[in-house]
Amino acid sequence: MERCFLFGNYNTWNDWGLILTAKTDLEPPKVKTNYVDIEGMSGSMDLSEALTGEPTYEDRTFSASFCACDSSYEERRSLLDYIISAIHGRKMKIMEPDDPGHYLYGRVTIEKVSHTAFLSEFTAEMRCDPWRYGLDEMVQTIPVSSVSPVSVKIYNGGRKTVCPDILVSGQVTFTCCGVTSNATSGKYKVTTFKVYQGGNEIQVSGSGALTLIYREAVL
Repeated sequence: MERCFLFGNYNTWNDWGLILTAKTDLEPPKVKTNYVDIEGMSGSMDLSEALTGEPTYEDRTFSASFCACDSSYEERRSLLDYIISAIHGRKMKIMEPDDPGHYLYGRVTIEKVSHTAFLSEFTAEMRCDPWRYGLDEMVQTIPVSSVSPVSVKIYNGGRKTVCPDILVSGQVTFTCCGVTSNATSGKYKVTTFKVYQGGNEIQVSGSGALTLIYREAVL
Protein backbone atom coordinates (compact mmCIF):
# COMPACT_ATOMS: atom_id res chain seq x y z
CA MET A 1 0.00 0.00 0.00
CA GLU A 2 1.35 3.42 -0.96
CA ARG A 3 2.16 5.82 1.86
CA CYS A 4 0.17 8.98 1.45
CA PHE A 5 -1.09 12.12 3.14
CA LEU A 6 -4.65 13.41 3.18
CA PHE A 7 -4.95 17.18 2.78
CA GLY A 8 -8.63 17.95 3.30
CA ASN A 9 -10.41 15.75 0.75
CA TYR A 10 -7.29 15.16 -1.35
CA ASN A 11 -5.30 11.91 -1.19
CA THR A 12 -1.74 12.53 -2.37
CA TRP A 13 -1.47 9.07 -3.98
CA ASN A 14 -4.99 8.26 -5.17
CA ASP A 15 -5.76 11.75 -6.49
CA TRP A 16 -2.34 12.98 -7.58
CA GLY A 17 -0.09 9.93 -7.90
CA LEU A 18 2.56 11.53 -5.67
CA ILE A 19 5.32 9.49 -4.04
CA LEU A 20 6.09 10.40 -0.43
CA THR A 21 9.88 10.69 -0.38
CA ALA A 22 10.47 11.99 3.16
CA LYS A 23 8.72 13.32 6.22
CA THR A 24 9.76 14.58 9.62
CA ASP A 25 8.66 12.73 12.74
CA LEU A 26 5.67 14.16 14.56
CA GLU A 27 7.31 15.33 17.79
CA PRO A 28 5.24 16.13 20.91
CA PRO A 29 4.30 19.83 21.02
CA LYS A 30 6.34 22.08 23.29
CA VAL A 31 4.76 23.07 26.59
CA LYS A 32 4.04 26.78 27.04
CA THR A 33 5.74 27.92 30.24
CA ASN A 34 5.80 31.14 32.24
CA TYR A 35 8.39 31.33 35.02
CA VAL A 36 8.78 34.58 36.99
CA ASP A 37 11.88 35.37 39.05
CA ILE A 38 11.01 37.21 42.26
CA GLU A 39 13.63 39.04 44.30
CA GLY A 40 14.31 37.27 47.59
CA MET A 41 12.59 34.06 46.51
CA SER A 42 14.50 30.87 45.89
CA GLY A 43 13.86 29.45 42.46
CA SER A 44 11.03 31.00 40.45
CA MET A 45 7.25 31.21 40.46
CA ASP A 46 5.66 28.91 37.89
CA LEU A 47 2.64 30.66 36.36
CA SER A 48 2.36 28.29 33.39
CA GLU A 49 -1.09 27.04 34.43
CA ALA A 50 -2.34 30.22 36.15
CA LEU A 51 -5.00 31.04 33.52
CA THR A 52 -6.13 27.57 32.48
CA GLY A 53 -5.42 25.30 35.45
CA GLU A 54 -3.71 22.82 33.13
CA PRO A 55 -0.75 22.74 30.71
CA THR A 56 -1.02 24.49 27.35
CA TYR A 57 1.03 23.79 24.25
CA GLU A 58 2.61 25.48 21.26
CA ASP A 59 1.68 24.72 17.65
CA ARG A 60 3.05 21.53 16.17
CA THR A 61 5.15 21.79 12.99
CA PHE A 62 6.36 19.15 10.57
CA SER A 63 6.97 18.65 6.86
CA ALA A 64 6.65 16.09 4.08
CA SER A 65 8.28 15.91 0.66
CA PHE A 66 6.70 14.48 -2.49
CA CYS A 67 7.68 13.79 -6.08
CA ALA A 68 5.84 13.10 -9.33
CA CYS A 69 7.66 11.20 -12.05
CA ASP A 70 5.21 9.08 -14.05
CA SER A 71 4.17 11.70 -16.61
CA SER A 72 5.53 14.28 -19.01
CA TYR A 73 7.25 17.50 -17.97
CA GLU A 74 4.21 19.55 -19.01
CA GLU A 75 1.79 17.28 -17.16
CA ARG A 76 3.86 17.43 -13.98
CA ARG A 77 4.06 21.22 -14.08
CA SER A 78 0.31 21.39 -14.58
CA LEU A 79 -0.27 18.97 -11.68
CA LEU A 80 1.86 20.97 -9.25
CA ASP A 81 0.14 24.18 -10.32
CA TYR A 82 -3.16 22.51 -9.48
CA ILE A 83 -1.88 21.25 -6.09
CA ILE A 84 -0.60 24.71 -5.17
CA SER A 85 -3.96 26.24 -6.09
CA ALA A 86 -5.79 23.56 -4.07
CA ILE A 87 -3.92 23.56 -0.74
CA HIS A 88 -1.17 26.21 -0.54
CA GLY A 89 -1.85 28.57 2.37
CA ARG A 90 -5.09 26.90 3.39
CA LYS A 91 -6.06 25.55 6.83
CA MET A 92 -7.43 22.02 6.66
CA LYS A 93 -7.58 18.56 8.14
CA ILE A 94 -4.33 16.65 7.65
CA MET A 95 -3.80 12.91 8.01
CA GLU A 96 -0.33 11.38 7.88
CA PRO A 97 0.40 7.71 7.12
CA ASP A 98 1.83 6.76 10.52
CA ASP A 99 -1.26 7.79 12.51
CA PRO A 100 -4.37 6.69 10.58
CA GLY A 101 -6.60 6.91 13.66
CA HIS A 102 -6.25 10.69 14.08
CA TYR A 103 -6.09 13.89 12.08
CA LEU A 104 -4.34 17.20 12.62
CA TYR A 105 -5.69 20.63 11.74
CA GLY A 106 -3.43 23.36 10.44
CA ARG A 107 -2.10 25.48 7.60
CA VAL A 108 -0.24 23.96 4.66
CA THR A 109 2.51 25.84 2.82
CA ILE A 110 4.06 24.52 -0.40
CA GLU A 111 7.81 25.18 -0.67
CA LYS A 112 10.91 24.03 -2.57
CA VAL A 113 9.11 23.37 -5.85
CA SER A 114 11.45 22.06 -8.55
CA HIS A 115 11.10 20.49 -11.99
CA THR A 116 13.60 18.49 -14.01
CA ALA A 117 13.27 16.49 -17.20
CA PHE A 118 12.50 13.37 -15.16
CA LEU A 119 10.63 14.42 -12.00
CA SER A 120 8.94 17.23 -10.12
CA GLU A 121 9.28 17.76 -6.36
CA PHE A 122 7.92 19.91 -3.57
CA THR A 123 7.76 20.08 0.22
CA ALA A 124 4.62 20.68 2.26
CA GLU A 125 5.33 22.58 5.49
CA MET A 126 2.56 22.21 8.08
CA ARG A 127 1.83 24.27 11.19
CA CYS A 128 -0.93 22.61 13.17
CA ASP A 129 -2.83 22.68 16.44
CA PRO A 130 -0.97 20.73 19.14
CA TRP A 131 -3.72 18.10 19.23
CA ARG A 132 -4.28 14.90 17.25
CA TYR A 133 -8.04 14.64 16.91
CA GLY A 134 -10.09 11.44 16.85
CA LEU A 135 -11.78 10.67 13.54
CA ASP A 136 -15.24 10.18 15.06
CA GLU A 137 -17.14 12.31 17.54
CA MET A 138 -18.18 10.78 20.83
CA VAL A 139 -21.94 10.78 21.33
CA GLN A 140 -23.36 9.88 24.74
CA THR A 141 -27.09 9.99 25.39
CA ILE A 142 -28.29 9.92 28.99
CA PRO A 143 -31.97 9.11 29.65
CA VAL A 144 -33.31 11.32 32.45
CA SER A 145 -36.37 10.36 34.52
CA SER A 146 -35.78 11.40 38.13
CA VAL A 147 -36.94 14.31 40.24
CA SER A 148 -33.84 14.01 42.44
CA PRO A 149 -30.33 14.47 40.96
CA VAL A 150 -28.73 11.24 39.75
CA SER A 151 -24.94 10.91 39.28
CA VAL A 152 -23.72 9.83 35.83
CA LYS A 153 -20.15 9.13 34.71
CA ILE A 154 -18.84 10.69 31.48
CA TYR A 155 -15.52 9.43 30.11
CA ASN A 156 -12.97 11.34 28.03
CA GLY A 157 -10.32 9.03 26.62
CA GLY A 158 -8.29 11.93 25.21
CA ARG A 159 -5.92 14.37 26.84
CA LYS A 160 -7.67 17.56 25.73
CA THR A 161 -10.34 19.04 27.99
CA VAL A 162 -13.49 19.44 25.89
CA CYS A 163 -16.64 21.53 26.09
CA PRO A 164 -19.31 19.33 24.50
CA ASP A 165 -22.30 20.29 22.42
CA ILE A 166 -25.40 19.59 24.51
CA LEU A 167 -28.69 18.38 23.07
CA VAL A 168 -31.68 18.36 25.39
CA SER A 169 -34.95 16.55 24.81
CA GLY A 170 -37.66 17.37 27.31
CA GLN A 171 -36.78 19.34 30.44
CA VAL A 172 -33.48 18.53 32.12
CA THR A 173 -31.41 19.98 34.95
CA PHE A 174 -27.71 19.12 34.95
CA THR A 175 -24.80 20.03 37.18
CA CYS A 176 -21.18 19.97 36.03
CA CYS A 177 -18.07 21.54 37.57
CA GLY A 178 -20.20 22.98 40.35
CA VAL A 179 -22.54 24.87 37.99
CA THR A 180 -26.20 23.92 37.59
CA SER A 181 -28.10 24.57 34.34
CA ASN A 182 -31.79 24.18 33.51
CA ALA A 183 -32.67 23.46 29.90
CA THR A 184 -35.65 22.59 27.72
CA SER A 185 -35.50 20.91 24.31
CA GLY A 186 -32.78 22.43 22.16
CA LYS A 187 -29.04 22.63 21.47
CA TYR A 188 -26.69 24.34 23.93
CA LYS A 189 -23.05 25.21 24.53
CA VAL A 190 -22.30 25.78 28.21
CA THR A 191 -18.76 27.09 28.71
CA THR A 192 -18.63 25.86 32.30
CA PHE A 193 -19.45 22.28 31.21
CA LYS A 194 -15.99 20.70 30.95
CA VAL A 195 -15.16 17.06 30.29
CA TYR A 196 -11.64 16.38 31.54
CA GLN A 197 -9.34 13.48 30.77
CA GLY A 198 -10.63 10.28 32.37
CA GLY A 199 -13.89 9.90 34.29
CA ASN A 200 -16.15 12.87 34.99
CA GLU A 201 -19.23 12.89 37.20
CA ILE A 202 -22.32 14.99 36.48
CA GLN A 203 -25.74 15.11 38.11
CA VAL A 204 -28.95 15.07 36.09
CA SER A 205 -32.64 15.31 36.93
CA GLY A 206 -35.90 16.01 35.16
CA SER A 207 -37.64 14.22 32.31
CA GLY A 208 -36.25 13.52 28.85
CA ALA A 209 -32.70 12.95 27.62
CA LEU A 210 -29.34 14.71 27.68
CA THR A 211 -26.97 14.05 24.75
CA LEU A 212 -23.32 15.10 24.84
CA ILE A 213 -21.29 15.37 21.62
CA TYR A 214 -17.53 15.92 21.73
CA ARG A 215 -14.32 14.92 19.97
CA GLU A 216 -11.46 13.36 21.92
CA ALA A 217 -7.95 14.58 21.19
CA VAL A 218 -4.50 13.38 22.26
CA LEU A 219 -1.01 14.86 22.13
